Amino acid sequence: MGKLKPLAWATQMIMGTNLLLIQHLHAQEDVQRLPVIQVQAEQEPSYVAKQITLAKSNTSLKDTPQSVSVVTRQRLDDQNINTLEDAMKNVTGVTVQRFDSAGTYSIFNARGYGSDTYQMDGTTLRTDSNGSYIDLAVYDQIEVLRGAAGLFSGAGEPGVTFNMVRKKALATPSLETKVSVGSWNNYRTDLDVTGALSEDGKVRGRFVTALQSFDTYINGLDDNSKALAYGTMEFDITDTATVSLGATYQYIDTVLSRGIPTWANGKLLNVSRSTSFIQDWNNQQLESKSFFGEFKQALNHDGEVKATVRYVTRKNDAQYSDPVVPNANGDMINFNALAFKREDKDLSADLYLSTPFSLFGQTHNFLIGADYLKGQGETDYTSYRNTLSGVVNVYHDNQYAFGKPDFIYGINVSKSELENYGIYSQLRLKLLDDVSLITGGRISWWDNTSTALVSDGVIKNTQTNYKESAELTPYASLLWDITPQISAYTSYSQIFKPQNSYRFDSNNPNGVGIQLDPRTGSQIELGMKAGLFNDQLNLSTAIFQIDDKNRAMDDPLNDRYSIASGKVRSRGFEVDAVGKLSQDWDLSAGYAYNDNKYLKDNKNEGKTFSTFTPRHSFNLWTHYKLPDTLISGLDIGTGLRYVSKFYSQSGQVRIESDGYTVVDASIGYKINPNIKASLNVYNLFDESYWEKVSGTSRQNFFGAPRNFMLTLRAKY
Repeated sequence: MGKLKPLAWATQMIMGTNLLLIQHLHAQEDVQRLPVIQVQAEQEPSYVAKQITLAKSNTSLKDTPQSVSVVTRQRLDDQNINTLEDAMKNVTGVTVQRFDSAGTYSIFNARGYGSDTYQMDGTTLRTDSNGSYIDLAVYDQIEVLRGAAGLFSGAGEPGVTFNMVRKKALATPSLETKVSVGSWNNYRTDLDVTGALSEDGKVRGRFVTALQSFDTYINGLDDNSKALAYGTMEFDITDTATVSLGATYQYIDTVLSRGIPTWANGKLLNVSRSTSFIQDWNNQQLESKSFFGEFKQALNHDGEVKATVRYVTRKNDAQYSDPVVPNANGDMINFNALAFKREDKDLSADLYLSTPFSLFGQTHNFLIGADYLKGQGETDYTSYRNTLSGVVNVYHDNQYAFGKPDFIYGINVSKSELENYGIYSQLRLKLLDDVSLITGGRISWWDNTSTALVSDGVIKNTQTNYKESAELTPYASLLWDITPQISAYTSYSQIFKPQNSYRFDSNNPNGVGIQLDPRTGSQIELGMKAGLFNDQLNLSTAIFQIDDKNRAMDDPLNDRYSIASGKVRSRGFEVDAVGKLSQDWDLSAGYAYNDNKYLKDNKNEGKTFSTFTPRHSFNLWTHYKLPDTLISGLDIGTGLRYVSKFYSQSGQVRIESDGYTVVDASIGYKINPNIKASLNVYNLFDESYWEKVSGTSRQNFFGAPRNFMLTLRAKY
């Protein structure tokens, strides 16, 4: 049997069990049940998020003076989206930059910048080389803020941050199970059950699990599997105070492939989308564990105190080969072999107080808090460059030409430690009945230490350290309620990014130098928002400008050093529409335009800064339930993703990709009020396109061909 056959067998067995459960529940519809099983959900499923928690305390989208998009649970279910990568592809202004064929490494870009931190229930965590392989079975919605977000996240890039909102334990009993079968032997089963654990409902629990086994459209990238389990409990310790505890475990067994090369001049290979040059020993195991505790105390008049602690560990173990640039005959000679073991640990904590207060006949709000993030990582890697002797021709892919090396660990070992903590505050003042001023700031401390324990087999134990102390990131916005449904706003936000570069020190001309001040990303944004049809349809539009200043660039007088004089500017506008056009018609649509370039740089002045960011992008998804008078229980959905051309450039070599449009569709049928069958088709017209271009030797990826997923879902 293949290496993952036992898990694939287990997945299919559990799928069969879930199918039997669905059949059993269906057969029991006419049998007397306990009343609690019949209770309906409290909120009608929708694409519209009533409130978001990116700004700590619950806030409506209309009252948030920055560009925010939300992918709700209903949207995820309608499009049958299970991974963070696929969800972010459908967010206005966001592009997904892949770094491996299986989709476990991705950076999410907006407004020309990638994300280097993200949030889970408001606590900040790192995005790092351990991947972005987050399964969405655990989450109710994804909140995506475009632009600088330094007020609540501290240091980072000024383009995008997102918050993952987990499923909470509910007192109302609910059971949902689904089984899915799709292209390339894709089998998946999910189970989600929640309810009261005490008669009075003051103790509640929830359990979510998912198992998946799948092949892919890429030769050799087969026998993949995923296992996920999440559990949480909530305790009402008083009428106004709640404690939540929980844990998540996820394991992925897959094949690491870093794409295919180009010709030496950057021209893309004219090969099949299934092409790969991986060896049969390429593999990767990804394991993550997350534990959290949360305390929430409700105060009078919608105030609250909330404290959260989260601990996350991630392990990554991989052995893989990389192709090389082919010669004129298409021969790739002497591959590279690499292997690594990496473990990361994040401890994140957040505490805040939010309280309204009355002054001059108006109600205002004050928020103050503090957070802490400690991240640790250790990597043990080894590489054998151009040592796998042999030849593979680009037109004869997937030749298992090279035996597995005897990887020897301990040759290169390094560790890193990051501390990022700060205090933040926000004041929301109601200046007039229809005008609000929101102002605030954060003071941050940031300290990063990297240690080379062993380098090329030699014990080094050398450290590099760079840090920032008491760094202020201010925030201010003005919000005008033109009507009860329409608001206009202007906002100014900042974020900072420490940089490991040094300027010349005249007092110590032969020394390391003095660390440069951090980069500062400041954004000005003007926009309008509308909540129509009783906030069932949300519209927003915004124009923005980001100035990324103090960037390190070569010192023209001292070639060993840098100066903080570089500058990048990103400009654009975005339009977003999400919600219901009618009771049975849901819509999500968005357009983004971005222009970014170096304003000041030794080598790149006047050139595009983020060549991967398309100038134009457009997302659409619409879902319609047909009237019962026409066909009872039938719904249809369709949508598209459009990306204009993009490229990657190194020196004089440019790798270009044309723009592309990918169309998806779905059809669903409600067998009865509790059971639904649906078919999702992705890339309906089988568009052949390059989703990512990067380098001449690797990380050029085709998008997936047409594929489908058939799902049977039961909910009680």
